[in-house]
Amino acid sequence: MSRPGLIARASRRAGLITVASAAAVLLVALPASAHVTVSADDATRGAADAILTFRVPNEEDTAVTTKIDIKFPAKNPIASVKPAPKQGWTVATKTVTFNPPIKTDDGTITQGVGEVTYTATSTANGIPPGDFDSFQILVGPLPDAASVAFPTVQTYSDGKTAAWVQPVTDPGNPPDAPAPLLTLAAGGDAQASASPSSAATPAATAGTAAPAATPDLSGYATASDASTARTLGILGIVVGVVGLAVGGIALARSRRAPSTAVREPDLTHR
Repeated sequence: MSRPGLIARASRRAGLITVASAAAVLLVALPASAHVTVSADDATRGAADAILTFRVPNEEDTAVTTKIDIKFPAKNPIASVKPAPKQGWTVATKTVTFNPPIKTDDGTITQGVGEVTYTATSTANGIPPGDFDSFQILVGPLPDAASVAFPTVQTYSDGKTAAWVQPVTDPGNPPDAPAPLLTLAAGGDAQASASPSSAATPAATAGTAAPAATPDLSGYATASDASTARTLGILGIVVGVVGLAVGGIALARSRRAPSTAVREPDLTHR
């Protein structure tokens, strides 16, 4: 085979490999399935007011999602649950008895909302195939726990249901139908990590101020280094400008100088 033919064949092979690699990357990047998830604008333990947002995708090819039933935790109950109204959907709540009751500064709360149900008023208002929608609920205070699960059942217009109720014990390896899980952050984490080097500073003894920590400036230019560099830079610029000026003057003089060549006398007519 000629050299041009070999080059063309190699180019086609490289193109096929590139396309196959890109397809493999896309297949890996795409999720196996979309789950019902929950997020919060304030996911701090004990947050007085937090807006929970439940994102509900439709995984069916032809059916419409017409109902969403969200259960709230019984082990770590939430005292106040206020679902936001949604156009085209009705909302209903179910009251449960907290066991154990929630103790607050204002008293003991024994009952509250344990379940919220959104129902589409018609299939036209439901979640169509391949689409998703969001539902928001104002809650508070959030429990003092590492995470809170919200088992959710999704109902379709053809009668099928998807129960997102399986507990998530390993977030890195979730089950096939995990319950929406909200991870909560400790309220003191931000303050504790604000000054991580404070533990390395010796504690002050009685009546003696603790010595100020000496910053590590290795690898950084000091003030004197910066001043020296700035001075050298200015001197370099001045020298460069002077050199350009001298060169320009010399060039101008060379162009204006008359020719000094001596002509020999013409003796042909003598």
